[in-house]
Amino acid sequence: MAFFQKVDPQLGESLNSVMMRKAELNGYNSAHALLHEAGMTMKVAYSMDETEQLKACFELDESAMSSYLSSQPQYRGEQAFLRKVLSPVCTACLVESNVAHQAWSHLLVTACPLHEIALLSECPQCTSAIGLNRPALSRCECGFDFRRATRKRASQFAVGISALIADVPSDSRAALPAELNQLGYEPLLPSFLVMLGRHQGRLSGAFRSRARVSSTLSFEDSAALVEGLDALLGVWPARFDETLTHQLCNGKGAGLPMRVGVWFRQLFTTYSGCNFDFVRDRFKGLVAEHFDGRLGMSARAMIFGANNPEALKWFSASEAARLLGVAPDILANLVIKGDVQGRVHREGNSRFVAVHRSTLDQLTHERACYLSATEARRRLAVSKMFFDRFIQAGGLRRYKQGERPVLVAGEFKVEEIEDVIASLAKRVRKKPRVTQPIGIQDVSAKHGISNSKIISVLQDILRGTLCPIAHVQSVPGLAGFQFDKAEIDQRVRNDDPDTPLSVKHLAQVSGWKASVIKKWIQGGHLVAIKEQHGKSQRDAVRLSALIDFLLTYTPTADLSKQLGTKTNYLLQSLRPGNVSCIVPPQEAGGTHRGLLLRTTDLVKASQRRPTLGDVAERWRQSCEAAPEEPLHPDRVIRSGDWGKNRSREPNNEQSLPQPQFGLKAANGDAEERFRAWELLPYAANS
Repeated sequence: MAFFQKVDPQLGESLNSVMMRKAELNGYNSAHALLHEAGMTMKVAYSMDETEQLKACFELDESAMSSYLSSQPQYRGEQAFLRKVLSPVCTACLVESNVAHQAWSHLLVTACPLHEIALLSECPQCTSAIGLNRPALSRCECGFDFRRATRKRASQFAVGISALIADVPSDSRAALPAELNQLGYEPLLPSFLVMLGRHQGRLSGAFRSRARVSSTLSFEDSAALVEGLDALLGVWPARFDETLTHQLCNGKGAGLPMRVGVWFRQLFTTYSGCNFDFVRDRFKGLVAEHFDGRLGMSARAMIFGANNPEALKWFSASEAARLLGVAPDILANLVIKGDVQGRVHREGNSRFVAVHRSTLDQLTHERACYLSATEARRRLAVSKMFFDRFIQAGGLRRYKQGERPVLVAGEFKVEEIEDVIASLAKRVRKKPRVTQPIGIQDVSAKHGISNSKIISVLQDILRGTLCPIAHVQSVPGLAGFQFDKAEIDQRVRNDDPDTPLSVKHLAQVSGWKASVIKKWIQGGHLVAIKEQHGKSQRDAVRLSALIDFLLTYTPTADLSKQLGTKTNYLLQSLRPGNVSCIVPPQEAGGTHRGLLLRTTDLVKASQRRPTLGDVAERWRQSCEAAPEEPLHPDRVIRSGDWGKNRSREPNNEQSLPQPQFGLKAANGDAEERFRAWELLPYAANS
């Protein structure tokens, strides 16, 4: 063919644009008609043989074509992502240079990187799609000139993606992740971007087509793909984190594909190269932090690796129970009831329970703060018997189930155990002389401390009354503390209710003479024990023995003092009652001291009624002891009046003095002597 006008391809221009300009300048109706005469059809991309045929048909310069082919973008040869029918244009480029670029045919190119406006995909006048078979480069079949169309500004991200695919410099590429801008030619990049945009567009509802992405994809779906990419890769990584976090936390269902889609499988299989690590690492971190649903072992191994099963921050009930060492059903029920923080997802009749790592860490910490009885005993390094006594003494508090956090089986706090050991360590005071050091576990009956005193001794140790004298730090727990045996013995003696009293102390508190007490001890009336005092022994009387002595005997000196008389008169008055006097061992040639009366004899004498002989004897003694006094006529008692009622003589009770039972008063007053006639009625009856 012969042409009047010669046309050379410009930088980045498509072959179709060259042919359209050639046909228009040489008076042809369309480039499609020109190719039809040559037996060819217009395509979005041509093979090398077809390119050589086009060079000969349109008389294209060899050197210009070689320069043109070498300047084409690298992604132009991927026909799977090139539009076959649709041919969008940039109205600004048509006005300035009247050319169409090869990059405009790519599915991901929706804007002009040079003018940063959206490509025009349909005629504003007839609303028909702009295709390759149009009569002219800038004119529609309806005659509308595309250069007069209204321009629409594109988003920075759409311009950046278009510049990336077209491999041209642009300031808008800063809106893309730095890893993409620094990336060279990557054959998988277009499919990777289409994969991300398609799945994100479907989740957001912006991507209308549910078919496979192909060269017949509409321009609206291409814009939806880019919009989905903007929600993931725009303002990296803020939007990616925000979008994925919302899907992971608020998505429906418990499975990861139901939350974010299935594209993550391709991300970790098809696009496992290092050029896409920045997306994989970010996705892995967000899933580990926010995904609280079900993640199978295969998916977990694919995302986090086979040797990292605990990379997730959220665990299922079975996994969390395994880490805590409890039954899964128990943990799941606690989460459902709200006793343990977690999330519950329902899938039909089943429920999926998830627990966050922070909750597990808190539960693990709380469980570690408590010890069982066996663990606490081992921490203190004491025997079981001593441990029970130590608790009884108040050394440790046993916490009940309602007082402990959930899933805590231990009954004793580790903090309190450590405080007990630390408090004893602070109280250690070294003594210059210690006769017998013993360990805290030696506070037992084996070392002469009764079982009833062990608790009191331990309480003194806890209160600080008894302080340790040494601490062997190489021995753990309480077993390393040592105490003074003599100090413990002294504390036991002071706390003994049956305290032994020496003869001297007993004389001080009772008023008895020490010599009299010794006579009672010698006679066996007062039981005493031998007590070591220095190098010698001394007698000591226990409190129980003293009580038995006072219940059995009554010293005559105490009784005479209380009655205001003398011991001799007391004994004379008790003689008719057959009250015998107990005489303890006496010194030769001395007076009798420490005489005793049995309490039972005194009680029997008080219950015995006097006989007529006793009354006569009392009368005789009374007369001998005091001068005879004439009787008043009213006081003469006749024998016939013994049985009469004495209530007839109301003045007799007031006129007669009270009987004294033959006791002589200390002042010798005759008026106080015994009135025998008061006892005569009783004697007559007996």
